[in-house]
Amino acid sequence: MRLVLLLAASAVAVSAQYPFPGPVTGQPVPSMALLDFTMEKLLTTYQIPGGALAVSNKGALIYARGFGYADTASSTPVQPDSLFRTASVSKTFTAAVVLKLIEEGQPILHRNGYKISNPTVLARIEHEELEQFLRGCGWTPHFVEGDDPETMHQLMAATMETAIENIRQIQENVRKNSDTTRARWPRWPKGWTGPKVVDELGGF
Repeated sequence: MRLVLLLAASAVAVSAQYPFPGPVTGQPVPSMALLDFTMEKLLTTYQIPGGALAVSNKGALIYARGFGYADTASSTPVQPDSLFRTASVSKTFTAAVVLKLIEEGQPILHRNGYKISNPTVLARIEHEELEQFLRGCGWTPHFVEGDDPETMHQLMAATMETAIENIRQIQENVRKNSDTTRARWPRWPKGWTGPKVVDELGGF
């Protein structure tokens, strides 16, 4: 307990010396001030507009705070109960559940050969129709297709570089020219999975 209190006191001292530029909402918890400092440093270091953090213990919520902005255009601060898109973060929770089942000796059923998901609507339509759909949603689609792992690795790396460069050009145009025209961000359909055999090892 003494160590935790010392860390909390250190975090408060550092926070006072390097104050977080954005708003912080929610009830402060002095004994968990280190979490405040960690979140503030994380958002500042990686230039993330906002985020929320909550901690529960034995089913009770003991810490819930919002940091930064949910909408930078309107300067709307993040609240402790603000909603965020989970996106690929959900995989972390799924992995934790699977590991818990393994610890308990529960069976794990691989229903689709270790793939991310079964074929979706986007996977079943024609290539041209898929491209038109994504463009209609405002994206610039990039397709990486093939079955040779070495070739696919090179193609994926090159496509990622192209996408990152496109993003940089969009950002530079907005910052230099204050262009508010809706940009077409690069995107590729999700669902690419690993090969069935890697280095003569199967089961992937």
